[in-house]
Amino acid sequence: MAYLRIANLKRSYRVSRTEKQQVLCGINVEFKRGEFVAVLGESGCGKSTFMNILGGLDRDYTGSIVLDGEFLKDYSEKQLDDYRKSRVGLIFQNYNLIGHMTVKENIEVAMTMSNIGREERKARTQEVLAQVGLSDYADKLPNQLSGGQRQRVAIARALANAPEILLADEPTGALDKDSAEQVIQILKKIAESGKLVIVVTHSQKVASACSRVLTIDDGVIKADEKRYDVSAKTPKPKAGRAQNIRFGELFKLAYSNIVQTKKRSLLVAVGMAIGIAAVILVFCLSSGITGYVNEQLASSMNALQIQVVSESFIPSSKIEDIGALDGVDYVADGTYVRMSSSYDYGGSEGTIMLLRSSYDALDRELIAGKVCQEGEILISEAFAENLYTNDLDEAEALVGTSIDITYAGEVTSFTIGGVYADESDYAEYACAYVTKNDLAAMYDKANKTLRTNVLYVYVQDTSYISAVKESIEAMGYTASRDDSTVETLLEYVDLGTKVLTGFALISIAVSAIMIFIVTYTSVVERTREIGILRAVGGRRKDVTRLFILESALIGAFAGLIAVVFSLFISIVANLIVNSYVGAWLVALNAVVYVCCFAASVAVGVGSGLLPSMQAANLDPVESLRSE
Repeated sequence: MAYLRIANLKRSYRVSRTEKQQVLCGINVEFKRGEFVAVLGESGCGKSTFMNILGGLDRDYTGSIVLDGEFLKDYSEKQLDDYRKSRVGLIFQNYNLIGHMTVKENIEVAMTMSNIGREERKARTQEVLAQVGLSDYADKLPNQLSGGQRQRVAIARALANAPEILLADEPTGALDKDSAEQVIQILKKIAESGKLVIVVTHSQKVASACSRVLTIDDGVIKADEKRYDVSAKTPKPKAGRAQNIRFGELFKLAYSNIVQTKKRSLLVAVGMAIGIAAVILVFCLSSGITGYVNEQLASSMNALQIQVVSESFIPSSKIEDIGALDGVDYVADGTYVRMSSSYDYGGSEGTIMLLRSSYDALDRELIAGKVCQEGEILISEAFAENLYTNDLDEAEALVGTSIDITYAGEVTSFTIGGVYADESDYAEYACAYVTKNDLAAMYDKANKTLRTNVLYVYVQDTSYISAVKESIEAMGYTASRDDSTVETLLEYVDLGTKVLTGFALISIAVSAIMIFIVTYTSVVERTREIGILRAVGGRRKDVTRLFILESALIGAFAGLIAVVFSLFISIVANLIVNSYVGAWLVALNAVVYVCCFAASVAVGVGSGLLPSMQAANLDPVESLRSE
């Protein structure tokens, strides 16, 4: 029974929209194991097309190819990849060696695609190199070898996965007489070992060494001459395993390719690293300044205070609703009287702009005295200045003295308990605090009911101020702060963060375009290499993953450079700033580093995706013809 049977094989190429050129017009032939077959014919007769179809590189044909009882036409793309990995070995006239790989690496790449283990690859490489007489050339590059030696390397690569069929396209066409003779003898021994060897050639000398000669003319077999019989004892060779390439091996291959273009890749990585580092520094500086402000304000509850004004907070559930807002730490209720009270201090009279009830959380910077207790009043610095006389010209001198406060015609006497520094919008006016009980007593004297008309809402830290204010205003209340300087500062920090981040993102976008161009250029430059990988069994997705990994590596290098650079800048900047203000203003935020590194890798992957898909879709036959 024939090992390989071909029936009515036809192949045509489209030369225009309406015209096709028939290359193979109905090939019918059978082959046995151990045969050494020469395929003769003039240029353009269809020899190479015939070999590409048998090699699984071209499946756009009609007719049938039956291999050991299996129809090649029925193979899926994955099965065809596996066929090229383990059952057929291809040898090309122009060698098709990968220039930047050593001899042993060129041979191992075929086994890498078949996921053969490292130790087995090494042993097998030494074995096939010895078989072709190149054991001492394992670490040489292709450009350090003669033409005959390169062809023998190509034969060794074809043998690496122990295929059952060896297909050689003009293997001696570019060789001198001695080198050609060496190659013929090697191929003959391979056939004698039990493999089917088919050689496309113009040379009658090559044909004379073969056990069988086929002559193709005008797309059909014109002659089939048997020169000598194949030994009936020819053993069936053992096919290699066809497995998918491991990620680790693909990663090593990608890294090796990056190293070959290290200058170009490094320039792109550095360009991208500048943008990533800028993003890191902007976020870390913003985080550091915000943290520093929060730390400085930790002891000043007033800086975290929002005042909410309403005629009345009835029912009390309204206060509870405000207290339940995200970021609210504490809510104190109070009452204020605006320009409805006056004072008399030893004949010095005037209007009080704001008279407010004191509360437990009240935190004011005191100039003198203390926060008021019952029967005491806490006055602002502007209020105190109105009371100064020639004898009383300091805030401390006012503490403990008596003052009369009039509300709705009713007078209540208080002791001045302290003077505070007012930084609110009312800093120029006389303002004061009394306890809630004392204010209630003043209302009782005037036959009025004390109602809560102001809430003092304390947020957990400054980052919540804007959001809490917006939420309160959305509920229909008026929200304000005594001092909006900190809020304004943080708004500027946030604005600056957004602007600088925008510039950094532009830099990253430019770098992404550069990675796209580099990957696309790499695909163009390595078209033949892509064809070689496909010829030795590499799948489309292996090619895609390879180029995506290369793009990802550039992104990873950029991210690593950016993290190291930003760390260095942050530490140096903090040491300088710390010597002046005693604080580190650039936060060392591990989350930012990790996220930006991951983003850098993601940008690399995204930029290389389209060229990688393009590489995977290249036609293997056309790729192998690329210069």
